[in-house]
Amino acid sequence: MGRTIGRLLRIIAWIAPIYQFRTSLWRKCGVSIGKRVYVGNLVFFDGEYPHLITLEDDVSIAPMAQILAHSGGSPYHHQTKIFKQPPQPVIIKRGAWIGSGAIILPGVTIGRGSIVAAGAVVNRTIPDFKIAAGNPARVISNLPRPEEVSLSETN
Repeated sequence: MGRTIGRLLRIIAWIAPIYQFRTSLWRKCGVSIGKRVYVGNLVFFDGEYPHLITLEDDVSIAPMAQILAHSGGSPYHHQTKIFKQPPQPVIIKRGAWIGSGAIILPGVTIGRGSIVAAGAVVNRTIPDFKIAAGNPARVISNLPRPEEVSLSETN
């Protein structure tokens, strides 16, 4: 896809009023998106490396979250070679929920069923079934696994 068309699709996806339409546009831009995924308005996906972002099934991303697959640095940093970080994949696993305004940095995996609180800045991997909050984000609580919930409800 051409650079201009890609930019146009990202702008439309960013403001599209219907989330199913937004999701289909992000797929066309290169983001790997599973089934039953909700992407809120004004969510920013890395425009240079969208193909490095994966959202598995049942993921929910609240409005204004940012998901970045690279950190480019300034031209000065590139010229002097004092900062060099290659693009890294971002994976948001099945059932994860990303709160409004959260920032997911390159190389991070959000575990299955985990929750990232609103405004959190995630710079390291969050394990499955955890709640992470803060800047930098830290695990603040555990969530029960689905098999634990169903067992406790039957007793």
